[in-house]
Amino acid sequence: MKRVLAVLLLSTALAGCAPASRLSAPAPDGRVVTALSSGWRFHLGDAPGAVDPGFDDSAWQSVSVPHNWNRMGGSVERSPTYHNVYGPGWYRLSFDAPAGADDGNPVWLEFDGASINADVWLNGVHLGQHKGAFARFRLDASKAVKRGGRNVLTVRADNSKSNAPNSPTREVIPISGDWPMFGGLYRDVSLLVTAPVHIELGDFGGPGVYANVLSADAQSAVVKVRTLLRHAGEKGEAAITVTTRVLDADGKEVARDEQKTSLTAGQGASQEQSLTVPAPRLWDGVKDPYLYKLEVSLKGADGKLLDSVTQPLGIRTFRIDPNQGFFLNGRHVSLQGVSRHQDRPDTGWALTQAQRQQDVALIQEIGANTVRLAHYQHDQATYSLMDQAGMVVWAEVPLVDRTSPPDLQDTTPALADNAEQQLKELIRQNYNHPSIVTWSIGNEVNLIAAKGLTVSNAKPLLDRLNKVARAEDASRPSTLADCCGSVPAEARPGLDTVAGITDVIGYNRYYGWYSPDVGVLRRDLERLHAMYPNQAISIAEYGAGGALSQHTDNPKGGPIHAFGRPHPEDFQSYILEESWKQIKPLPFIWASWVWNMFDFSNDARLEGDLIDTNDKGLVTFDRQVKKDAFYFYKANWNPEPMVYLTGRRHDQRPYPVMSVKAYSNASSARLSVGGKDLGEVKCDTGICFWPAVPLVPGANEALVTATVGDKPVTDKVTWNFAGEVGTYRIRAGNLVGAVDGAGARWGSDDFFTGGAGKDRDPPAPGRGRLPQPPKPLAGTTDQTAYEAYREGTFTYSLSVPDGAYRVTVHSFEPNADAKPGARTFDVLAEGKVGLKALDPVKTAGSPWAAVKRDFTVTVRDGKLDLAFQPRTGNALVSGIEVVPAK
Repeated sequence: MKRVLAVLLLSTALAGCAPASRLSAPAPDGRVVTALSSGWRFHLGDAPGAVDPGFDDSAWQSVSVPHNWNRMGGSVERSPTYHNVYGPGWYRLSFDAPAGADDGNPVWLEFDGASINADVWLNGVHLGQHKGAFARFRLDASKAVKRGGRNVLTVRADNSKSNAPNSPTREVIPISGDWPMFGGLYRDVSLLVTAPVHIELGDFGGPGVYANVLSADAQSAVVKVRTLLRHAGEKGEAAITVTTRVLDADGKEVARDEQKTSLTAGQGASQEQSLTVPAPRLWDGVKDPYLYKLEVSLKGADGKLLDSVTQPLGIRTFRIDPNQGFFLNGRHVSLQGVSRHQDRPDTGWALTQAQRQQDVALIQEIGANTVRLAHYQHDQATYSLMDQAGMVVWAEVPLVDRTSPPDLQDTTPALADNAEQQLKELIRQNYNHPSIVTWSIGNEVNLIAAKGLTVSNAKPLLDRLNKVARAEDASRPSTLADCCGSVPAEARPGLDTVAGITDVIGYNRYYGWYSPDVGVLRRDLERLHAMYPNQAISIAEYGAGGALSQHTDNPKGGPIHAFGRPHPEDFQSYILEESWKQIKPLPFIWASWVWNMFDFSNDARLEGDLIDTNDKGLVTFDRQVKKDAFYFYKANWNPEPMVYLTGRRHDQRPYPVMSVKAYSNASSARLSVGGKDLGEVKCDTGICFWPAVPLVPGANEALVTATVGDKPVTDKVTWNFAGEVGTYRIRAGNLVGAVDGAGARWGSDDFFTGGAGKDRDPPAPGRGRLPQPPKPLAGTTDQTAYEAYREGTFTYSLSVPDGAYRVTVHSFEPNADAKPGARTFDVLAEGKVGLKALDPVKTAGSPWAAVKRDFTVTVRDGKLDLAFQPRTGNALVSGIEVVPAK
């Protein structure tokens, strides 16, 4: 598609935790909104007879809404509150007829989110069913409500897995996903009473008011407002006046249009109005997220207010250029941000407004200016907070991993219809948010096919959804996030290509995490840009897991277990540092989003140091700890002066020397350890680095200082070294250290050049996300020195005081079929042979058995140099011990 996407529009947004039309108290006339939050009864599982208004629910649990029945994640072991149940749950509420309902006015029930499918009865009358966990829906209760007495509302929510036998969610998206689908009425429920003539309530849960800008400059903005009207009366014609006003942030009217029209009973209509806003103040992202208010009211012939909807307005223009990136109000803006899931360990999906505000505050602190709200429609309050914070938002429909039911290869008509329904709900309900700049029609839709588990025929559904997105909102580009089979060169039978379908695209790229070599990211992005030069490219996801209790002394020391353990916090920082260095210089990347801002729940993961948790967050699931990588981005994105010493949780250091790293937005920083000045270094891409810093036994207090502008900033950390100077115990090929059975601390692989770190127990094919059970070596009672290895031709260089040292080399043969002589190598120390022609199989008597050999060496230059040189096959070491000779 050879064009530059240009958008000139005014958008409206809902403020706070609910639409402006939601009244905290009943209005004297017009629309009346009653929150149905307390007094509910809940039963998990099926409940025969519960639809009957006279059903006895006194034994059911008393709950308030929002409510959901799932809790998981964020803990080392499953907590007592863990709850992971799929299937039906029932809710019942008894309430009096609301104000205004006794004169025949229309009555609607509004659900802001019910997962996944919801059937609703009022006084035993089935009002309807909604399929989809994330969108608002409304049901007309006018004929079922008792206008002069008690009413009984009954809701059956069902979050059955799509692959369960005879599942009712089999054709409801998402069919798959890397997160659990919680169940319940997890967002607000309300009762709406309106006059017979009102602003449309049946438009896919939308506000009934939709605004666009026809033109805007420093002198004026012309706003086109389309209002959907409805006459729900049974007879007659109603003469009404539609008044639309624009109010500034102080409540002053700045534009107004008033039109008279008439509606026939039982009919709907669309009313269009044009307003001119003089000298508009633009919604300008985080720089100035200014919001007006748009107020649409209906009055009858007698001047009485019939209905009113008020929403904030943001006036702005944007365009996305395939070569130059994102422009807001004519100004180029580098979009750099994070993604977000909506769950918490204590409340699941049933969030409070304080929790949403905390999330936004943390996103603001890191300095992000864009958020990908994935992988589904978030609540209205979150989009409103994004408007108010000036975040540029990617909004997404929950089409994830595959486009067909679990047992089929092609999209079924019912699934396609449901995907279209949820896309229309996403767009209409959020059409007026100025923060949203793109509608995503899916995420990694051919992932399951890329794994060889099914066939992907995603293109027909994506083509359909792309047409829907353009028809619903021509002012914003469509997009999708793609992981695999992106381009024709990668396509194969059963894996189709999805790049080029949408207006813009986002690529999910996890180099260094799910695939090797983080350094190829930039080359891959340049390749994709060359293949699709007219489709603007973003990085929809990149990231790595980070466990607070797992640490590495060198992130290049061994392979990462992306679907297992460990996930060193320092490795996460390394991957994100190297990724950002490659993304930042590319002008054609219109936006990038780190996956993820917060750890989130996942009932299929046993990774890092947690259970039921995806630990790729920059902040922990409970929002209590900001990981080191959080501060890397803060140093790059937030101009507020700062400096931060990394590795503070790696406080028990295994070696007498360490590399020290700080993050800062200063140009340079100075370090002292134990009161000794180690000098000033330049800070590049927010990273300030001091290699080979010596430690003394015991506590080592580090102090870093810097100046940003004219403001001094400092940070302190204490590292403890329990060993002695000149002592090293290295777990070769391993990313993390350990304490052996004798209480000695071993460090992860470090100080090496060459060779390759490898697992002794690599992940087993077909085991999915579960770690491989270890296979211990024979010939030792302690496996600490043998759980991984370095192989090839390689050297180690260790800083030690001059003197004599005993060097112990631990090795083994990992090839169970190897014979004596298949692997022999020399170990040189200070250029002299310490171990000659070491043959692990011959020495141990068999493969897969521990070998331990030592020798003594004298150091005279402050460095102990060890060289592992092959004779036959490759050299292999699994552990190295160096201690002063007694």
